[in-house]
Amino acid sequence: MERAFEAFIPVPEGAGLIMVIEKEFGPAGAADWAKAARRIAGIVKCAFGTGALYDRDVLEEKIKAYKSCGISTMIGGSLTESAIVNAGGYEKSHLESYLAYARSLGFTHIEFSDGSIYVPEDKRRDIIKMCIDAGFNVISEVGKKDPDKDAKLTIKKRIELMQKDLQSGSAMVIIEARESGKGIGVMTADGKVMFPELNRIIQSVGLKNVMIEAPNKGQQQDIYVRYGPGANVGNVQPHDIFSAGALRAGLRGDTMKALMKDAWRAYHRSQNAPEDCM
Repeated sequence: MERAFEAFIPVPEGAGLIMVIEKEFGPAGAADWAKAARRIAGIVKCAFGTGALYDRDVLEEKIKAYKSCGISTMIGGSLTESAIVNAGGYEKSHLESYLAYARSLGFTHIEFSDGSIYVPEDKRRDIIKMCIDAGFNVISEVGKKDPDKDAKLTIKKRIELMQKDLQSGSAMVIIEARESGKGIGVMTADGKVMFPELNRIIQSVGLKNVMIEAPNKGQQQDIYVRYGPGANVGNVQPHDIFSAGALRAGLRGDTMKALMKDAWRAYHRSQNAPEDCM
């Protein structure tokens, strides 16, 4: 299908993923939103443990609506953590039926995390493999929901865990920032991105392997300006998907100069623009 303004406005190909955190749509709302957002959203995460609050048929309809528009669906990590707690463990005997049921609903991705529960570090590999064997693409998360506990994770330790998760088969690793994007992971208490720490992670793990939870517009803007449209950004609210997509494509004044730099410079030079406009 032809993109609007396609003949006039280029949009970056092979851009990074945008993962949306969704907790509000019924089937009709999901279908309507997905049809509009199909070119922008890569993954919709069924946030928190909300998957357990729907009737099965409603959840299946939502998943089908996203799938029909080419948007992948992911179970949020908190739901699997709850399943682990209720099953009393994380071995195959505890999780096999849960994973099979989740896959039968149509989910293609699963987030593995230990943000609210204790999982021995040496068991992460086994759980990731178990999820892969169940048919999921695994995106694992490194970080804790409690800011005090999360702060005890050094950058060196985060990198070590991320590298191990990728070696274990995770398609990507998430840097925890929660829904607020403040005071956790690589975000300051007032929501600023701590780029020295984030740079170390990206240099060690690779930009394409990292999903940066960045729910706030200023964070998204700074990340795209710094790393370009190839950055993977997560925890975007559904109503912010077009704003994030425009930032990623350089279609907002905040990122136009940085992300359309070749066309920007060529145009301004052709117009003999003053230096302060360059």
